[in-house]
Amino acid sequence: MEEETPQSSFQAWLDRCLSDNGDGEVAHELRKEAQHHFQSLQPENNNSKPSSSKSTSTVAQDLTKASSSTSNGAMARLVSTLGPAFSQNNVPLNHKISALNCLIGASEGSRSLTYGVRQGVGNFLVELCRAETNAQDSDVEIMDSSNAYVDAENLTSTELTQQLEDMDRVHQQRNNGGSSLPTEDVRDGAIEGLIALLQSQLDIFPTQQSQSPDKNSSSPVSEAIGVVQQSMELRMELSMLGLRYRCENESSSNHYNNYNAGAGYDTISNGLNAEGLSQLPRIKRSLCFKLLEAGLDGLKVDKIKFDQLIAQLPQSSRQNDTLLPNSILKSMQKFAKLTSSCLHGETDPRCLLQLLCLLNKMQQIMLPLFSGASSIHNHTINFPTVEVFDAVAPYYPVHFTPPKNDPHGITREMLQDALMAVLCERGAMYEGYLSKGGRPDQEDAENDSMAILSARMFLERLDPSKYDDYDPPSSQESEEEDKLAAVRDLSNLLLPLTAESKAEHYDGTVPRKCATLTTSFVSELSSSLVRAHEEAVSSDRTADIHSLASNVRKFASSFAYNLAPACSAKVNDDSKHRDDSLLWEAFVHDANRRLATNLSASPQSMHGRSSTAYLAALAAEGGLPTLRKVLDVCVPRLLDLISNKDDSQSVDDEKMAAAVRGIAAFMSSCYVALQMWGRDNQGVKIYPHPLSKFISPIILRVADLLNETSLGGNISQLKQAAAGAFESALTAGDLSSLEDEDISAIENILDLMSGVVLKNDDDTGCSGSTAIDDGSLLKWKKACARALGAAIAIGFGNFEDSPANSCEKLALIAQSLLPKFIASSIEHPERASASEPDLERYDWMVLAGACANGSSNVSEQIVPLLLTSTIDSLQGTTSAQRCFPIMALSYLIRSGGPHVGNAFHGLSSSTTSAFDVINELCLPLDQATLKDESTIDAPKQVIRQLPVGMSHLQLPESLAKDEETKNATIQRAYSVLPYLVEAFACPSSASSCDNLVASVDQVLPPLSEQDEVKLYVTFPLLAALLNGQNYVWKVMNSTTALRLQAMTTYLAQFSISTDHDCHSRSAAASCFFAILTHGNDATDSDPGSIRNLLETVCFPAITDAAARMQQNFDRASTGNTEFDPTCVTNVEAVLDFMALLGSAAACRGGRCSQTADDIASCLIQVACTGSSSVFSFASPTKQAQRHPISDPASLAFILPAAAFGSMFSVKSGSPFWRQRIIHKTLPTLMKTLLEQATSQNPPALGSLAVVSHLLCCAPRSHLGDSNILQMIPTLIAGLVYYSKNLDALIQRDMALHALSGLSTVIAALTKILRVSPEDVSIDVLQFLFVILCKYSSHSFSCIGYEIYRRHHSKPLVAEHLQSI
Repeated sequence: MEEETPQSSFQAWLDRCLSDNGDGEVAHELRKEAQHHFQSLQPENNNSKPSSSKSTSTVAQDLTKASSSTSNGAMARLVSTLGPAFSQNNVPLNHKISALNCLIGASEGSRSLTYGVRQGVGNFLVELCRAETNAQDSDVEIMDSSNAYVDAENLTSTELTQQLEDMDRVHQQRNNGGSSLPTEDVRDGAIEGLIALLQSQLDIFPTQQSQSPDKNSSSPVSEAIGVVQQSMELRMELSMLGLRYRCENESSSNHYNNYNAGAGYDTISNGLNAEGLSQLPRIKRSLCFKLLEAGLDGLKVDKIKFDQLIAQLPQSSRQNDTLLPNSILKSMQKFAKLTSSCLHGETDPRCLLQLLCLLNKMQQIMLPLFSGASSIHNHTINFPTVEVFDAVAPYYPVHFTPPKNDPHGITREMLQDALMAVLCERGAMYEGYLSKGGRPDQEDAENDSMAILSARMFLERLDPSKYDDYDPPSSQESEEEDKLAAVRDLSNLLLPLTAESKAEHYDGTVPRKCATLTTSFVSELSSSLVRAHEEAVSSDRTADIHSLASNVRKFASSFAYNLAPACSAKVNDDSKHRDDSLLWEAFVHDANRRLATNLSASPQSMHGRSSTAYLAALAAEGGLPTLRKVLDVCVPRLLDLISNKDDSQSVDDEKMAAAVRGIAAFMSSCYVALQMWGRDNQGVKIYPHPLSKFISPIILRVADLLNETSLGGNISQLKQAAAGAFESALTAGDLSSLEDEDISAIENILDLMSGVVLKNDDDTGCSGSTAIDDGSLLKWKKACARALGAAIAIGFGNFEDSPANSCEKLALIAQSLLPKFIASSIEHPERASASEPDLERYDWMVLAGACANGSSNVSEQIVPLLLTSTIDSLQGTTSAQRCFPIMALSYLIRSGGPHVGNAFHGLSSSTTSAFDVINELCLPLDQATLKDESTIDAPKQVIRQLPVGMSHLQLPESLAKDEETKNATIQRAYSVLPYLVEAFACPSSASSCDNLVASVDQVLPPLSEQDEVKLYVTFPLLAALLNGQNYVWKVMNSTTALRLQAMTTYLAQFSISTDHDCHSRSAAASCFFAILTHGNDATDSDPGSIRNLLETVCFPAITDAAARMQQNFDRASTGNTEFDPTCVTNVEAVLDFMALLGSAAACRGGRCSQTADDIASCLIQVACTGSSSVFSFASPTKQAQRHPISDPASLAFILPAAAFGSMFSVKSGSPFWRQRIIHKTLPTLMKTLLEQATSQNPPALGSLAVVSHLLCCAPRSHLGDSNILQMIPTLIAGLVYYSKNLDALIQRDMALHALSGLSTVIAALTKILRVSPEDVSIDVLQFLFVILCKYSSHSFSCIGYEIYRRHHSKPLVAEHLQSI
């Protein structure tokens, strides 16, 4: 069989096009077939790079050499073959569409085409995009919709028939596509064809010219570069012409008749028929924008090929060939302007998002091309940044609220992000000063960079001019949020966002975005930030880090850091870096000079405080050059202010105090800046120290102020400010350069402060004071304590790098201070109150400050001394007195930094350690007080194999004595444990895990009273360790993990046993839960698995406890015996343990999820129906159903409901386990509520409690709106019933459980009023207020507040509230 040729295939396609019946199937099939055919024509090495060898070098195109076996030749033949489908008259419309689909499929299948083929096919498709002209023949005019009526008056029957036949003929011709001009569908098809054509790569193949051995001929690579440049220009022109023609209408089509891509580029107008574009449907506008994007994609492909060819040129000839011709730059400029004009008036969010993304892509592709040309030669053809900005600026900021149930998913955040991408030129990588082609100190208002234009627009939002038409938001909160958004946008625009971009600063150059700025704009930016900050300071009601003033300071300091010149001399000698430093000078120097005037004039005023905060932030995070500049300008002014004191004149203490605080703020900024420098430069120190020339006069002047104020008598704000400045000087300054006079001043100050902290409150260091404000006294003592702590930390620091005489003297001062404060910290304070168990003492503050600010050796000296004092204190007491050494240690762990915990848990066994304190707490008090006497008997040896405790073998008198000793020991331990627990909850406690677990494992199960006491002591510590934020489960060794896993059965039995007190059982349960959730995986058959513990420990215990409780209820109801509340307590304990197992299984997940579901189902079944597969409660009698509060058996149903609710209180685990359990248990509850709805009785207490717990703990989305609406009537009915019987309820035996149920009901109703107040009717609100008037409990007050807060603004509700 003869193989089918391409010519015959193309002819077959034409025949199918001409026989298309218009159903669309033929067009779709032809498009797919053409696509597959042209894909098969691509060579295998299509992506091979051009080379300079003569065998593969490429030059101008040669279509005569192309055969139909290549995509280029096949495309040319296809266009020729399909010509009759477009050129013949009276061709039906569907035939043209089918032929056009062949071209589209061929373009999609041709991944690479030559310049000539793309030009020819592109011109052909562009012509198909034209609109119809106004030249209409008489037949068409007859078919105008306004004239489609024949007036039969005065016409004969023959004339009427002839006219109707003519109209029908024209109508048929129109339906068959008889018009020679393309219709809308053909124009859209031509756009699709252009999209596929422009996205194909450029194919450059060898010709005879490229293989010419003539040495005088052009370089093959240079010829290929020229072809690529022509292709880049062609892509721009085809996409622009296609868009313009598609936007034509009948009245404007003649305006572009002379356009011809590839010949007369300069004749193409920049204008766009905006009216025609706006009249297109949204989907057709989107298609036009895809055409522009295809042109950009093709330009990007050509740029990659262009760079590959440039890399093959010799280095000497690259400079001229790398330049893009002016014609290409002009085409790209026109393209950018045309694309920007498409955005004007666009309101559809889908098209708006598409255009914004298109503009950003255009910036990413074109800006490097313009930048490369400008960096070599000063071209006057620039990227139209102003036009792009003018197009997008009206949309800033984005105000868009998507419609409800929007299927497109476009949000305001998406539009805002796309807009900011354009304004920030996100992803555009270019060098140099793009818009101006000059230095940053040169101005060109007509060619401002996008960074300047965008930043000015953001500044109008942050610092609006009084003369501009600025319409601020309605409220102060909205205006502040608006300005906060402006600061965030400035940060996104001018600050580097990635670590890579931040690294650019370390080479001494400013970031690329900042390189496009000018000195005048940077100065303008600095002034605007200062004004905005001052206004924010005057209006800010809070001083948190999220306030506007704080954000302005953060941006200003970060911007200064990015502009700051590098510190190396080599960089400072470079001319380019000197030019860059002009921007930093413009931003920092002017603001520094202006604001420093406020400091010297009135530092206490609002302007002065604002200036201090702004400059201190610049100094702290603006880089070392900024730090030195600020210190050199500001500190001398403030020093002069506090030094110019004339005793004969009155001194403004407020002004002096503000100046001293300003000095302290700048010293703290220096400390922060040096910390950042050391972190970023591997600990390299700065020399000279920025404060080296200021530290001595500061210390001397502060010493004078403190001495002067101490004689004056009052604890003024100046004295407090001086103490704070002294602390800052110690921590931030370089003390190695101090002279003897300075050291003497420091010693005198420390002696003064030591007297303030160590002496009684009545002695403040201010002799002669008559009336002391308590607040001032506290602030003064705290300031002294912080300064003393800093002095001790500095004295114990590492001075190996600075072995100066002054450092040795500071060390001696610290060594003399530390023992005083350790001795003071362990003593009983004279004014201590028993009602202040967490007393905060100033000597503790000194030690905490020393540990927090000093090195680890400070904590290593303090912690052992406190532990030794703790043991001495425990050995010297026989009752549960307050142990101040352990209280001081607890305070240090909380406030003294991580070194304290490391020192506490890093003590060796040869010294006093934490376990010595534990062992001391476990010793019986009688032995602890008499162990040094020779008359004491040796302790009995405990035999661990005995099945019972030793106490069971003792006589009654000895047993009572041991019980009394045990209780006293436990009471004393409980007075110390709250402070010791702090040490085992810190991150460093992981290192003590092995020893503590081993200590607990040795006494499980407890075989003596002493073992039980040790468990009471160690369980809280182990619970704190296992549940703390200390990563203990990640570093735990396998032996310890196995020991913990083996404890689970004992811990379970201990948790539910009533032989132990509630504190120890709670601690054991906490250990148990941590082991189950974090420990090793265990199979269901393992003794320590959750399923096995549930079946072997929990189920038998709950069955037995429930049976005993029911027996007690039965005997009490007959009057034979009194009600025993312990049986209810036992059931409650086992149910809580069962819920604990369920929570652990839910958090564990995996195969344990089924266990969690079973436990939850069991609890809710018993709470709602009274029975489950494991245990059951007796059904209430009819009398009990009518009045459930009077029946203890009915009140017992609250217990499983409370246990079910406790499962949801756990915060760990997967976020989905609550939703799964609700899905499993909700049907049981809803069925019960449906059955109870038909009854006249009050709601059952069990189901009411379940409803309350679910509404309190479960998210609304998990429950569902319909289910919540069914629960609310039960909740309201329960509240009504409780309120009517509250007086009788208090008299019942189980009043505590009933009141807990009432509290849960109120909590659930409070949540409903907070989340969805519309679910509660007006009548219910009125009834609730009646209850509130009758009962004034705290719970009712909470719900009353929610009612008022949610409903007072509604007129109808307000009327009811007024009537009540």
